Amino acid sequence: MKFFYKDDGGVIQLIELEKIQEWSIEMPFIFVEYIRSNKLRSYRDAKAEAEISKYLNEILNKTAIPKIKQILEGSNQGEILSTLSIFEELSETNSRAVMPIQNLLENLTKQTDKKIASQARKILVNIKE
Repeated sequence: MKFFYKDDGGVIQLIELEKIQEWSIEMPFIFVEYIRSNKLRSYRDAKAEAEISKYLNEILNKTAIPKIKQILEGSNQGEILSTLSIFEELSETNSRAVMPIQNLLENLTKQTDKKIASQARKILVNIKE
């Protein structure tokens, strides 16, 4: 567990980065967005909130984005389409969770594979709505 200490003596626990690396590809994005949108302000401690925000960025930058980047920039079209399908579904219900990969999606719209480009465009439309 990752611990964050509040000035009032309270403790906030979040899952450690090593465990997050074992999650399915979309789960870190959902987790980060959930904490940012629903929990962060409820901690009512500026220092803890800043540390948690930094940790959430670390989750995205060290685990989530590199993992998806490896897939989306790879050559396995089936894996790319499968991943895009997962993120298209996520973008329909929680578009903010998908925003960290917007640049990767924009790059995919230039793909020669029309299915990949089309699916990336659909996700981008959901993000911008």
